[in-house]
Amino acid sequence: MPKLLKKIGIILSIVIVIGGTLTFVMTWKSIEFNERFLASWISSFALCVVFIAPIGGIIAMLIHKALAAILPNISKVKMNVIFGLCMAVTMESIMAVITTINTNGFSDWNSLAAVWATTLLAALPIGIVFSVIVSLIIKPKLEVMLAE
Repeated sequence: MPKLLKKIGIILSIVIVIGGTLTFVMTWKSIEFNERFLASWISSFALCVVFIAPIGGIIAMLIHKALAAILPNISKVKMNVIFGLCMAVTMESIMAVITTINTNGFSDWNSLAAVWATTLLAALPIGIVFSVIVSLIIKPKLEVMLAE
């Protein structure tokens, strides 16, 4: 049981750091720092964890299978970088939708699209850095640990 708790703790800490940071930036870009910021950020983070954590593994599996089919002869390092970039764009796009709706509501498509694009583009550079770190350093170590 201690190994299982360790695995859960490591994965949970990664989700908290990455998800917390990205939703912080997205919330800030969406509503800036004001009296609603803290409550909006916490609720956006919670919603993203509830929606993204369960489907993140499925999305990762689908992206990995698609890349393996499209790029069968690519090196493992290049595959991990491309995988990380695809995951960053996909997961952050979902997080930006959730954060935008949570902080600004859903009044019309034009407003939603404009705020979504702004929040996504603000957090994307950070997400790309996280994705490269995760795909090159953390993912290989996690795969070994989870196989134990």
